Amino acid sequence: MIQNFKGWHVLGASFTTAMLMAGATFYSFQHFVTPIELEFDLSRDQVNLGMIAFLLSSAVWAAIVGRSITRINPKLLALLGIASFAIGFLSLSISQSPKQMILIILFPIGFGFTACGPFISNTLTTNWFYEKRGRALGIAAVATSAGGFLIQPIFSYLIYSFGWRLALIYMGLSITLISTILIIRYFISTPEIIGQFPDGVNQVIEQKVVAKEPSMILKNRDFWIISLACGLLLASDQALLVSLKPFGESLGFNNTQATLIPTVVAGSAIAGKLLIGWLIERFDKRLIFALVCLSNISFLIAAIFVTNFSTLITVSAIVGMAIGGIYPVWTGITADTFGRVYFAPAIGMMNIFTVLLAVIAVGFVGNSFSKNQNYDEAFTILIPIAILAAVVMSFVRINKGK
Repeated sequence: MIQNFKGWHVLGASFTTAMLMAGATFYSFQHFVTPIELEFDLSRDQVNLGMIAFLLSSAVWAAIVGRSITRINPKLLALLGIASFAIGFLSLSISQSPKQMILIILFPIGFGFTACGPFISNTLTTNWFYEKRGRALGIAAVATSAGGFLIQPIFSYLIYSFGWRLALIYMGLSITLISTILIIRYFISTPEIIGQFPDGVNQVIEQKVVAKEPSMILKNRDFWIISLACGLLLASDQALLVSLKPFGESLGFNNTQATLIPTVVAGSAIAGKLLIGWLIERFDKRLIFALVCLSNISFLIAAIFVTNFSTLITVSAIVGMAIGGIYPVWTGITADTFGRVYFAPAIGMMNIFTVLLAVIAVGFVGNSFSKNQNYDEAFTILIPIAILAAVVMSFVRINKGK
Protein backbone atom coordinates (compact mmCIF):
# COMPACT_ATOMS: atom_id res chain seq x y z
CA MET A 1 0.00 0.00 0.00
CA ILE A 2 1.09 3.58 -0.72
CA GLN A 3 2.19 5.57 2.30
CA ASN A 4 0.38 8.87 2.82
CA PHE A 5 -2.46 7.97 0.43
CA LYS A 6 -4.27 11.20 -0.42
CA GLY A 7 -7.62 9.62 -1.29
CA TRP A 8 -8.98 9.90 2.23
CA HIS A 9 -7.91 13.55 2.39
CA VAL A 10 -9.74 14.27 -0.85
CA LEU A 11 -12.79 12.41 0.44
CA GLY A 12 -12.73 14.29 3.75
CA ALA A 13 -12.50 17.70 2.10
CA SER A 14 -15.17 17.01 -0.53
CA PHE A 15 -17.34 15.43 2.19
CA THR A 16 -17.21 18.66 4.18
CA THR A 17 -18.06 20.93 1.25
CA ALA A 18 -20.92 18.61 0.24
CA MET A 19 -22.19 18.59 3.84
CA LEU A 20 -22.22 22.38 3.99
CA MET A 21 -23.94 22.70 0.62
CA ALA A 22 -26.60 20.07 1.26
CA GLY A 23 -27.34 21.26 4.79
CA ALA A 24 -27.76 24.86 3.65
CA THR A 25 -29.97 24.11 0.64
CA PHE A 26 -32.45 21.27 0.28
CA TYR A 27 -32.33 20.24 3.96
CA SER A 28 -32.88 23.82 5.14
CA PHE A 29 -35.49 24.79 2.56
CA GLN A 30 -38.26 23.55 4.86
CA HIS A 31 -37.38 26.28 7.39
CA PHE A 32 -38.05 28.97 4.80
CA VAL A 33 -41.53 27.68 3.94
CA THR A 34 -43.48 29.45 6.68
CA PRO A 35 -41.59 32.81 6.74
CA ILE A 36 -41.69 33.08 2.93
CA GLU A 37 -45.40 32.28 2.94
CA LEU A 38 -46.03 35.07 5.44
CA GLU A 39 -43.76 37.73 3.89
CA PHE A 40 -44.94 37.31 0.30
CA ASP A 41 -48.49 36.04 1.00
CA LEU A 42 -47.95 32.78 -0.90
CA SER A 43 -49.60 29.35 -0.70
CA ARG A 44 -47.68 26.20 0.24
CA ASP A 45 -47.49 24.95 -3.34
CA GLN A 46 -46.24 28.36 -4.52
CA VAL A 47 -43.44 28.31 -1.95
CA ASN A 48 -42.53 24.77 -3.04
CA LEU A 49 -41.75 26.23 -6.48
CA GLY A 50 -38.48 27.33 -4.89
CA MET A 51 -37.50 23.71 -4.25
CA ILE A 52 -38.71 22.73 -7.71
CA ALA A 53 -36.50 25.44 -9.24
CA PHE A 54 -33.55 24.23 -7.16
CA LEU A 55 -34.02 20.60 -8.21
CA LEU A 56 -34.39 21.51 -11.89
CA SER A 57 -31.38 23.80 -11.90
CA SER A 58 -29.16 21.30 -10.08
CA ALA A 59 -30.17 18.63 -12.61
CA VAL A 60 -29.35 20.78 -15.63
CA TRP A 61 -26.12 22.02 -14.08
CA ALA A 62 -25.15 18.42 -13.21
CA ALA A 63 -25.40 17.47 -16.89
CA ILE A 64 -23.33 20.52 -17.90
CA VAL A 65 -20.71 20.08 -15.17
CA GLY A 66 -20.62 16.32 -15.78
CA ARG A 67 -19.64 16.81 -19.42
CA SER A 68 -17.18 19.58 -18.52
CA ILE A 69 -15.39 17.72 -15.75
CA THR A 70 -13.35 15.60 -18.18
CA ARG A 71 -11.86 18.81 -19.64
CA ILE A 72 -11.79 21.23 -16.69
CA ASN A 73 -9.91 20.66 -13.44
CA PRO A 74 -12.44 19.81 -10.68
CA LYS A 75 -10.61 22.17 -8.33
CA LEU A 76 -11.28 25.10 -10.67
CA LEU A 77 -14.91 24.05 -11.08
CA ALA A 78 -15.31 23.86 -7.30
CA LEU A 79 -13.77 27.31 -6.80
CA LEU A 80 -16.11 28.77 -9.41
CA GLY A 81 -18.95 26.92 -7.69
CA ILE A 82 -18.29 28.29 -4.22
CA ALA A 83 -17.98 31.84 -5.60
CA SER A 84 -21.30 31.41 -7.40
CA PHE A 85 -22.90 29.98 -4.26
CA ALA A 86 -21.77 33.00 -2.20
CA ILE A 87 -23.18 35.41 -4.77
CA GLY A 88 -26.45 33.48 -4.77
CA PHE A 89 -26.95 33.49 -1.00
CA LEU A 90 -26.09 37.18 -0.67
CA SER A 91 -28.41 38.04 -3.57
CA LEU A 92 -31.19 35.95 -2.06
CA SER A 93 -30.88 37.85 1.21
CA ILE A 94 -31.79 41.15 -0.52
CA SER A 95 -34.33 39.79 -3.01
CA GLN A 96 -37.63 41.66 -3.15
CA SER A 97 -39.92 39.27 -5.00
CA PRO A 98 -40.50 35.54 -5.52
CA LYS A 99 -39.50 35.91 -9.20
CA GLN A 100 -36.10 37.30 -8.22
CA MET A 101 -35.64 34.43 -5.78
CA ILE A 102 -36.44 31.83 -8.45
CA LEU A 103 -33.87 33.32 -10.85
CA ILE A 104 -31.21 33.36 -8.13
CA ILE A 105 -31.93 29.74 -7.25
CA LEU A 106 -31.84 28.68 -10.91
CA PHE A 107 -28.48 30.20 -11.75
CA PRO A 108 -25.86 31.12 -9.09
CA ILE A 109 -27.16 28.78 -6.37
CA GLY A 110 -27.90 25.90 -8.75
CA PHE A 111 -24.46 26.04 -10.36
CA GLY A 112 -22.69 26.57 -7.03
CA PHE A 113 -24.38 23.60 -5.38
CA THR A 114 -23.52 21.31 -8.31
CA ALA A 115 -19.92 22.40 -8.82
CA CYS A 116 -19.04 22.34 -5.11
CA GLY A 117 -21.51 19.92 -3.52
CA PRO A 118 -22.39 16.20 -3.51
CA PHE A 119 -21.98 15.83 -7.29
CA ILE A 120 -18.31 16.81 -7.28
CA SER A 121 -17.75 14.79 -4.09
CA ASN A 122 -19.10 11.60 -5.70
CA THR A 123 -17.01 12.20 -8.82
CA LEU A 124 -13.77 12.63 -6.86
CA THR A 125 -14.59 9.61 -4.68
CA THR A 126 -15.19 7.43 -7.75
CA ASN A 127 -11.84 8.54 -9.18
CA TRP A 128 -9.89 7.74 -6.00
CA PHE A 129 -11.43 4.37 -5.03
CA TYR A 130 -12.30 1.06 -6.70
CA GLU A 131 -12.20 -2.03 -4.44
CA LYS A 132 -13.15 0.25 -1.53
CA ARG A 133 -15.57 2.27 -3.61
CA GLY A 134 -18.69 1.03 -1.78
CA ARG A 135 -17.60 2.20 1.66
CA ALA A 136 -16.06 5.39 0.20
CA LEU A 137 -19.30 6.28 -1.60
CA GLY A 138 -21.18 5.41 1.58
CA ILE A 139 -19.06 7.93 3.48
CA ALA A 140 -19.53 10.50 0.71
CA ALA A 141 -23.29 9.96 0.83
CA VAL A 142 -23.27 10.63 4.58
CA ALA A 143 -22.31 14.22 3.78
CA THR A 144 -25.88 15.15 2.85
CA SER A 145 -27.28 13.58 6.02
CA ALA A 146 -24.58 15.22 8.10
CA GLY A 147 -25.63 18.51 6.55
CA GLY A 148 -29.20 17.82 7.61
CA PHE A 149 -28.09 16.81 11.09
CA LEU A 150 -25.58 19.61 11.74
CA ILE A 151 -26.13 22.52 9.35
CA GLN A 152 -29.93 22.42 9.07
CA PRO A 153 -30.64 23.00 12.80
CA ILE A 154 -28.05 25.82 12.86
CA PHE A 155 -29.81 27.44 9.91
CA SER A 156 -33.15 26.96 11.68
CA TYR A 157 -31.75 28.71 14.77
CA LEU A 158 -30.38 31.60 12.70
CA ILE A 159 -33.71 32.06 10.91
CA TYR A 160 -35.64 31.90 14.18
CA SER A 161 -33.24 34.33 15.93
CA PHE A 162 -32.31 36.84 13.22
CA GLY A 163 -34.80 36.36 10.40
CA TRP A 164 -34.29 34.55 7.11
CA ARG A 165 -32.42 37.37 5.35
CA LEU A 166 -29.64 37.77 7.91
CA ALA A 167 -29.48 33.98 8.30
CA LEU A 168 -28.65 33.70 4.58
CA ILE A 169 -25.81 36.21 4.91
CA TYR A 170 -24.25 34.55 7.98
CA MET A 171 -24.53 31.07 6.53
CA GLY A 172 -23.36 32.05 3.05
CA LEU A 173 -20.21 33.79 4.25
CA SER A 174 -19.30 30.99 6.67
CA ILE A 175 -19.70 28.25 4.08
CA THR A 176 -17.74 30.21 1.48
CA LEU A 177 -14.75 30.70 3.78
CA ILE A 178 -14.55 27.08 4.94
CA SER A 179 -15.09 25.58 1.49
CA THR A 180 -12.54 27.80 -0.24
CA ILE A 181 -9.81 26.74 2.17
CA LEU A 182 -10.62 23.04 1.72
CA ILE A 183 -10.81 23.20 -2.08
CA ILE A 184 -7.47 24.98 -2.47
CA ARG A 185 -5.70 22.67 -0.02
CA TYR A 186 -7.14 19.20 -0.72
CA PHE A 187 -9.05 18.84 -4.01
CA ILE A 188 -7.10 16.60 -6.46
CA SER A 189 -8.99 15.20 -9.46
CA THR A 190 -7.31 11.76 -9.80
CA PRO A 191 -4.60 9.83 -7.93
CA GLU A 192 -2.50 9.48 -11.08
CA ILE A 193 -1.85 13.23 -11.10
CA ILE A 194 0.38 12.85 -8.03
CA GLY A 195 1.75 9.39 -8.88
CA GLN A 196 -0.70 7.34 -6.82
CA PHE A 197 -3.34 4.72 -7.68
CA PRO A 198 -6.95 4.11 -6.56
CA ASP A 199 -7.36 2.62 -3.05
CA GLY A 200 -3.71 3.44 -2.26
CA VAL A 201 -2.30 0.30 -3.90
CA ASN A 202 1.13 0.19 -5.56
CA GLN A 203 -0.01 -0.72 -9.08
CA VAL A 204 -2.71 -0.07 -11.63
CA ILE A 205 -5.97 -1.96 -10.97
CA GLU A 206 -7.95 -3.26 -13.95
CA GLN A 207 -11.41 -1.83 -13.39
CA LYS A 208 -14.31 -3.90 -14.72
CA VAL A 209 -17.12 -2.01 -16.43
CA VAL A 210 -20.57 -3.50 -17.08
CA ALA A 211 -21.32 -1.41 -20.19
CA LYS A 212 -19.70 -2.72 -23.38
CA GLU A 213 -19.47 0.84 -24.73
CA PRO A 214 -19.53 3.14 -21.69
CA SER A 215 -19.16 6.27 -23.84
CA MET A 216 -22.55 5.54 -25.50
CA ILE A 217 -24.44 6.62 -22.41
CA LEU A 218 -27.90 7.40 -23.77
CA LYS A 219 -27.94 4.18 -25.87
CA ASN A 220 -27.30 2.00 -22.82
CA ARG A 221 -30.42 0.22 -21.49
CA ASP A 222 -29.10 0.28 -17.93
CA PHE A 223 -28.82 4.07 -18.06
CA TRP A 224 -32.57 4.30 -18.48
CA ILE A 225 -33.33 1.60 -15.90
CA ILE A 226 -31.13 3.25 -13.27
CA SER A 227 -32.56 6.69 -14.11
CA LEU A 228 -36.17 5.53 -13.76
CA ALA A 229 -35.68 3.44 -10.61
CA CYS A 230 -33.64 6.09 -8.79
CA GLY A 231 -35.91 8.84 -10.08
CA LEU A 232 -38.99 7.16 -8.61
CA LEU A 233 -37.38 6.64 -5.21
CA LEU A 234 -35.81 10.10 -5.19
CA ALA A 235 -39.25 11.54 -5.92
CA SER A 236 -40.49 10.04 -2.68
CA ASP A 237 -37.34 11.02 -0.76
CA GLN A 238 -37.35 14.65 -1.90
CA ALA A 239 -41.08 15.04 -1.29
CA LEU A 240 -40.50 13.81 2.27
CA LEU A 241 -37.47 16.04 2.86
CA VAL A 242 -39.25 19.28 1.96
CA SER A 243 -42.31 18.27 3.98
CA LEU A 244 -40.95 16.93 7.28
CA LYS A 245 -40.98 20.17 9.27
CA PRO A 246 -44.26 21.48 7.76
CA PHE A 247 -45.68 18.00 8.39
CA GLY A 248 -44.76 18.30 12.08
CA GLU A 249 -46.31 21.77 12.23
CA SER A 250 -49.51 20.42 10.64
CA LEU A 251 -49.76 17.95 13.54
CA GLY A 252 -49.58 20.82 16.02
CA PHE A 253 -45.93 20.39 17.11
CA ASN A 254 -44.03 23.51 18.16
CA ASN A 255 -40.99 24.83 16.23
CA THR A 256 -38.47 22.83 18.28
CA GLN A 257 -40.42 19.58 17.95
CA ALA A 258 -41.08 20.06 14.24
CA THR A 259 -37.38 20.80 13.62
CA LEU A 260 -36.38 17.67 15.52
CA ILE A 261 -38.13 15.35 13.04
CA PRO A 262 -35.87 16.07 10.01
CA THR A 263 -32.87 16.35 12.33
CA VAL A 264 -33.43 12.84 13.70
CA VAL A 265 -34.05 11.42 10.22
CA ALA A 266 -30.83 13.01 8.95
CA GLY A 267 -28.87 11.80 11.98
CA SER A 268 -30.03 8.20 11.73
CA ALA A 269 -29.40 8.26 7.97
CA ILE A 270 -25.71 8.81 8.70
CA ALA A 271 -25.37 5.33 10.18
CA GLY A 272 -27.64 3.93 7.49
CA LYS A 273 -25.58 5.24 4.58
CA LEU A 274 -22.38 3.83 6.07
CA LEU A 275 -24.12 0.48 6.44
CA ILE A 276 -25.48 0.63 2.86
CA GLY A 277 -22.00 1.50 1.56
CA TRP A 278 -20.58 -1.55 3.35
CA LEU A 279 -23.38 -3.81 2.08
CA ILE A 280 -23.05 -2.88 -1.61
CA GLU A 281 -19.45 -4.15 -1.59
CA ARG A 282 -20.69 -7.57 -0.46
CA PHE A 283 -24.23 -8.16 -1.74
CA ASP A 284 -26.33 -7.71 -4.86
CA LYS A 285 -26.88 -3.96 -5.22
CA ARG A 286 -30.42 -4.59 -6.52
CA LEU A 287 -31.39 -6.25 -3.22
CA ILE A 288 -29.87 -3.41 -1.23
CA PHE A 289 -31.86 -0.94 -3.33
CA ALA A 290 -35.03 -2.91 -2.52
CA LEU A 291 -34.14 -2.67 1.19
CA VAL A 292 -33.89 1.11 0.88
CA CYS A 293 -37.28 1.20 -0.84
CA LEU A 294 -38.79 -0.85 1.98
CA SER A 295 -37.44 1.62 4.54
CA ASN A 296 -38.97 4.52 2.62
CA ILE A 297 -42.33 2.74 2.57
CA SER A 298 -42.17 2.02 6.31
CA PHE A 299 -41.56 5.68 7.09
CA LEU A 300 -44.45 6.78 4.87
CA ILE A 301 -46.81 4.36 6.63
CA ALA A 302 -45.69 5.65 10.03
CA ALA A 303 -46.18 9.27 8.92
CA ILE A 304 -49.76 8.49 7.87
CA PHE A 305 -50.86 6.68 11.03
CA VAL A 306 -48.65 8.00 13.85
CA THR A 307 -49.55 11.36 15.42
CA ASN A 308 -47.81 11.09 18.78
CA PHE A 309 -44.56 13.07 18.86
CA SER A 310 -42.50 10.59 20.90
CA THR A 311 -43.58 7.63 18.77
CA LEU A 312 -42.91 9.50 15.53
CA ILE A 313 -39.41 10.48 16.69
CA THR A 314 -38.68 6.86 17.63
CA VAL A 315 -39.85 5.62 14.23
CA SER A 316 -37.81 8.35 12.54
CA ALA A 317 -34.67 7.25 14.38
CA ILE A 318 -35.09 3.61 13.35
CA VAL A 319 -36.53 3.77 9.84
CA GLY A 320 -34.56 6.88 8.92
CA MET A 321 -31.39 4.76 8.84
CA ALA A 322 -32.05 3.76 5.25
CA ILE A 323 -33.76 6.97 4.09
CA GLY A 324 -31.30 8.48 1.67
CA GLY A 325 -29.52 5.15 1.30
CA ILE A 326 -30.35 5.45 -2.38
CA TYR A 327 -27.23 7.55 -2.95
CA PRO A 328 -24.46 4.98 -2.32
CA VAL A 329 -26.46 2.38 -4.27
CA TRP A 330 -27.15 4.76 -7.16
CA THR A 331 -23.57 5.99 -7.43
CA GLY A 332 -22.18 2.49 -6.93
CA ILE A 333 -24.25 0.92 -9.72
CA THR A 334 -23.53 3.84 -12.04
CA ALA A 335 -19.78 3.62 -11.39
CA ASP A 336 -19.85 -0.14 -12.06
CA THR A 337 -21.79 0.40 -15.28
CA PHE A 338 -19.84 3.27 -16.86
CA GLY A 339 -16.49 3.28 -15.05
CA ARG A 340 -14.79 6.29 -13.51
CA VAL A 341 -14.08 8.01 -16.83
CA TYR A 342 -17.75 8.26 -17.80
CA PHE A 343 -19.23 8.28 -14.29
CA ALA A 344 -19.68 12.07 -14.09
CA PRO A 345 -21.24 12.48 -17.56
CA ALA A 346 -23.56 9.48 -16.94
CA ILE A 347 -24.81 10.47 -13.52
CA GLY A 348 -25.00 14.09 -14.65
CA MET A 349 -27.42 13.16 -17.43
CA MET A 350 -29.30 10.84 -15.08
CA ASN A 351 -29.95 13.85 -12.85
CA ILE A 352 -32.10 15.46 -15.52
CA PHE A 353 -34.50 12.52 -15.56
CA THR A 354 -34.44 11.70 -11.84
CA VAL A 355 -35.01 15.32 -10.87
CA LEU A 356 -37.95 15.69 -13.24
CA LEU A 357 -39.72 12.96 -11.28
CA ALA A 358 -38.71 14.57 -7.97
CA VAL A 359 -40.08 17.92 -9.16
CA ILE A 360 -43.42 16.32 -10.00
CA ALA A 361 -43.54 14.72 -6.54
CA VAL A 362 -42.66 17.93 -4.68
CA GLY A 363 -45.27 19.88 -6.65
CA PHE A 364 -47.86 17.17 -6.03
CA VAL A 365 -47.22 17.15 -2.27
CA GLY A 366 -47.60 20.95 -2.10
CA ASN A 367 -50.85 20.84 -4.07
CA SER A 368 -52.17 17.96 -1.99
CA PHE A 369 -51.51 19.82 1.26
CA SER A 370 -53.13 23.02 -0.06
CA LYS A 371 -56.22 21.02 -1.00
CA ASN A 372 -56.50 18.77 2.07
CA GLN A 373 -54.53 20.67 4.75
CA ASN A 374 -52.74 17.42 5.59
CA TYR A 375 -50.20 15.06 4.01
CA ASP A 376 -52.13 11.78 4.21
CA GLU A 377 -53.14 11.65 0.53
CA ALA A 378 -49.65 12.56 -0.70
CA PHE A 379 -47.83 10.07 1.54
CA THR A 380 -50.28 7.30 0.58
CA ILE A 381 -49.64 7.80 -3.14
CA LEU A 382 -45.85 7.81 -2.62
CA ILE A 383 -45.96 4.23 -1.29
CA PRO A 384 -46.67 2.43 -4.63
CA ILE A 385 -44.09 4.70 -6.28
CA ALA A 386 -41.40 3.33 -3.96
CA ILE A 387 -42.57 -0.23 -4.69
CA LEU A 388 -42.35 0.40 -8.44
CA ALA A 389 -38.80 1.74 -8.01
CA ALA A 390 -37.66 -1.58 -6.51
CA VAL A 391 -39.30 -3.54 -9.32
CA VAL A 392 -37.65 -1.43 -12.05
CA MET A 393 -34.18 -1.70 -10.49
CA SER A 394 -34.43 -5.49 -10.47
CA PHE A 395 -33.89 -5.44 -14.26
CA VAL A 396 -30.51 -3.67 -14.18
CA ARG A 397 -27.34 -5.62 -15.01
CA ILE A 398 -24.73 -5.48 -12.29
CA ASN A 399 -21.03 -6.18 -11.87
CA LYS A 400 -21.00 -9.72 -10.47
CA GLY A 401 -17.64 -9.28 -8.84
CA LYS A 402 -14.55 -7.12 -8.99
